[in-house]
Amino acid sequence: MNFYKSKQWKRKRLIILRRDSYECKECKRYGKNRTATTIHHCHPLNVRPDLRLTNWNLISLCNKCHEQMHTRAGDELTELGIYWRNKVTPHPMTS
Repeated sequence: MNFYKSKQWKRKRLIILRRDSYECKECKRYGKNRTATTIHHCHPLNVRPDLRLTNWNLISLCNKCHEQMHTRAGDELTELGIYWRNKVTPHPMTS
């Protein structure tokens, strides 16, 4: 079964959109207000399937910004995608 058609994903998608007030997180960085319609896995699903439903790994984006997160040819993260992956990754607390 396709993960993106599962009840788990559909439920999680709504939770993340609500959490982010249906606003694109990338546009918001630049003071723009665009409606988010897509949820992006900062650590890609094919690389880290264990994080597929982890809240901190998911961000709301508009379609335009989501297209800029990874290449179409190899579906690899772009520089912007790497920025968001690094931004959301929890870092161990330092003492």
